[in-house]
Amino acid sequence: MTPLAATADRQSLWSATAGVLKRRVEIARWVAFTFSILGALLAAIASQLNDPARMYFAIAGAALLAVVSFVKSRLLGGGQITNWARARTASEALKREGYKYAASVTPYDDPLKRDAALNSERERIERDVDDLLASAVWSAKGGSAPRAMLSRDEYVAGRVREQIDRFYLPRANANKKIGVSLRWVEFSLALAATIITATVGVAGKQLFGIKFDFVAFTAVLTTIAGSVLAHLEATRCDFLLMMYRATARRLSAQLSDIGDVNALSPEKWSDFVNRCETTISDENTSWAAKWTKA
Repeated sequence: MTPLAATADRQSLWSATAGVLKRRVEIARWVAFTFSILGALLAAIASQLNDPARMYFAIAGAALLAVVSFVKSRLLGGGQITNWARARTASEALKREGYKYAASVTPYDDPLKRDAALNSERERIERDVDDLLASAVWSAKGGSAPRAMLSRDEYVAGRVREQIDRFYLPRANANKKIGVSLRWVEFSLALAATIITATVGVAGKQLFGIKFDFVAFTAVLTTIAGSVLAHLEATRCDFLLMMYRATARRLSAQLSDIGDVNALSPEKWSDFVNRCETTISDENTSWAAKWTKA
């Protein structure tokens, strides 16, 4: 097996591993978000009922909130998010070196030394995630790192344009939609709580002839609104939107400045590829730092 194919195989492994770890974190986050809302609602309803119904609703609410505590401590804590970020970082680092090798740029521009250089760099990258091997997942998809040498046009199309058009811009738009939707939900809940509070202040607890403690209900709405904001912060939609768009802009600028890549000298070609890979690497570094910070 060639060093490039071996690197692609290892990139595929860490990409699949990061995907599995990400799905676990996302499921845990949505469970915590949903169960915290349901638990608060059941607790509010229980406060308005008589036994034995009150006891059943109270127990159900307490059980859901207990699940939330477990999920946050065991599935969203204990390094789970950090492991996901580390697996993705390893995958992206291997992909980066694979593309630099396939494009024949520094430090892989010497045919006599590049195989040893790639093998050494692959070993260095994977050494940092040896402790995650127990969680590693093999994938039959083959990953996204190159397995054969690339022409200059193939590198630009398959790496740079691909990152801009099929990753950064679509991901930025997706995070914008999520952020806008969550903000509208939070605004609607806060508005509803304000209106109910103002109305109850005039009409008393019996609103529209309904015997229910709406003051308690507004507290629940406020709690849910807080949960929505916490979920929005946990998904980091604003940060990802900004980061993806900024990286797409930087890569587009690199393409605009360089002109015809086939007219570049080997030195300028190496500089161009390494600048593009540094731009992509900076995005990954910022992403990992944001997700792993306390």
